[in-house]
Amino acid sequence: MALYQQVNDLYQQGGTILGIARQLHLGHRRVRHFVRSPQFPQWGKPAKTKSALDPYRPYLQERWQQGCRETGPLWQELQARGFTGSRMMVYRWVQLQKDEPMLTAQKTPSQTNRTMKSMAPRHLAWLFLRDAEQLNKHEKQTLALIRQTPNVELAYTLAQQLVAMVKERNVLPLSTWFRDCQRSGVSDLMTFAQGLENERSALHAALTLPYSNGPVEGKITKLKYIKRSMYGRSAFPLLRQKVLKAA
Repeated sequence: MALYQQVNDLYQQGGTILGIARQLHLGHRRVRHFVRSPQFPQWGKPAKTKSALDPYRPYLQERWQQGCRETGPLWQELQARGFTGSRMMVYRWVQLQKDEPMLTAQKTPSQTNRTMKSMAPRHLAWLFLRDAEQLNKHEKQTLALIRQTPNVELAYTLAQQLVAMVKERNVLPLSTWFRDCQRSGVSDLMTFAQGLENERSALHAALTLPYSNGPVEGKITKLKYIKRSMYGRSAFPLLRQKVLKAA
């Protein structure tokens, strides 16, 4: 509820959904849901059904602690105390007690998993690509924590190498980088590297030549914006006039 109030306060102060999501390390869909909800969204709790076993659960728990772990004796003892349920009900209760330690261990995630699940995938990706010196204290702690996993550390190292090649426009380590990705054993890295290697000539040109298609892409985006703003309302002659006027 406090998080819901914080999101709405920031939104009323003029913050954008993406900006709030980035600031609070939340998914933008969750922020949008909070902003559009007139009141705090609560999940409804299903009604708990009653069981014929309920009055006997304290006794079963006591006998379980004493070391009685067999369905047959427990069921017979409950029958002597007035239990009218089936043997299967007692059997299911016994199985739940046996499975509880395993379920508890599975439901207790490591600190790394809790940290990764608390952040949107886009935020985690940006941690891999940004300069470590420009991260704030919380981001540095998060990055240090998730890098304790060997595959994550390997992915971070290769991501930083690619960023360095692009920034420095250095094509020399490219062949070594492709080889390291293919030997990493991480399927996502191998697929990504294979996709880049299929366009190796274009990547090589991007890292060595001073030319850029940025201005062309900008003009295309501008043209698409003009077209969509009048879609279905006029024919090509009016579109031509609008483009010439905008130019």
